[in-house]
Amino acid sequence: MNRNDMKGCLIIFVVCLLVLLSIKAWADDIHPTSPPLFYDQELDDLLAPIALYPDPLLAQILPASTYTEEILDAYDWLSSGGSMPEIDWQKWDESVKAVAHYPDVLKVMAESADWTADLGDAFLNQPEDVTKSIQRLRWQAKNAGNLESNSRQTVVIVGNYIEIVPAQPQYVYVPSYDPSVVYEESPYAGGEPFITFGVGLMIGGWLTMDFDWDNHHVIYHGWNRPGWVNHARPYVHVNNVYVHGSRPYINKNWRHDASHGNPDSYRTARPGGDSGGMNSRVSEIRGRTVTAPPPMNIKKQPLTITVPSVSRKTEPPSPGFNKETAPTSPAGEGVQRPRTPSVTFGGYRGASETRGQSLRGQTSRQSSERTRPSVPSAAKSSVQQNGGGSRGNAPAGRGDSGEKSHR
Repeated sequence: MNRNDMKGCLIIFVVCLLVLLSIKAWADDIHPTSPPLFYDQELDDLLAPIALYPDPLLAQILPASTYTEEILDAYDWLSSGGSMPEIDWQKWDESVKAVAHYPDVLKVMAESADWTADLGDAFLNQPEDVTKSIQRLRWQAKNAGNLESNSRQTVVIVGNYIEIVPAQPQYVYVPSYDPSVVYEESPYAGGEPFITFGVGLMIGGWLTMDFDWDNHHVIYHGWNRPGWVNHARPYVHVNNVYVHGSRPYINKNWRHDASHGNPDSYRTARPGGDSGGMNSRVSEIRGRTVTAPPPMNIKKQPLTITVPSVSRKTEPPSPGFNKETAPTSPAGEGVQRPRTPSVTFGGYRGASETRGQSLRGQTSRQSSERTRPSVPSAAKSSVQQNGGGSRGNAPAGRGDSGEKSHR
């Protein structure tokens, strides 16, 4: 090939390259790259109410949130008389069945369905960002002095991430806290803790999911994993409803099953729902005020579940589940009453507004609480739980701080 031929080939190559770059730039102008559905601060606001939940429960809530319609179906089914032992034979996704074994958690997700759908969108489309947000929030709570091990939870630091796992082999405890406080303020001597707990909820064979924090995944463990899984395994009746020996993906990533629906199908099914899909809702989601889940706090009888409203700090209890088939667990003894939840629990807001309000009120809250009695806690919810295998009541005794037990 002579010099002229080489020069001609080079010119042709440069021209083709310029044409390709021009086409790409034109395509980007017409179809610009979509921004993420949620930015980091928005994810923190979305996940703040549940980021401090124990890993086994949180690893079921996130997948279940992607099946918002089935969450509503399960709640309606239980409300209309469905019994706990019959949950295993329903056609819902396994994550929804797992959450349904804890009716108070299910109720909050159903009554805050818009928040649940947003959580499902985030987990489906930004799973790595969701796990990073959970870890950011846990480190904030840890650095503020509010996330510690006790008789109900074990806080484990492994490298750059924090695990929260059950301290007891038979029971998992749901923390109750105000997210506008627990991530920002430090506890002080003589003050009430910012995180409290209700009764223990039965650990059953349905808790088959856990986190692989190193790889930012929720995984299926099939009751075959070190740590809390092996600790609880002797007390769990494993059956093939939740654990399938033939499954090829033990310790592998969770996969969404579109046959059970998704957040968009929930919104489309609602009157006036948006059928335009996720991308058409980016601007609509940002800045929207929706009902966020209230704090979980479970007591003994009477069985009531209260959802705080936006305009009031407390609200009279409303009737909740009362299943004869569910085992009764005694109230968590020695559990201090929580601070009254802030308006943040009535509806999560944009990042700047929530954080700004919390920081502005931080100094005044600390000074005022040192000079006046504690505000009575918000009404707490109660639920009876039933396990697919082991039966029994949550252990009673003195609380973590050594306070006297009460009924």
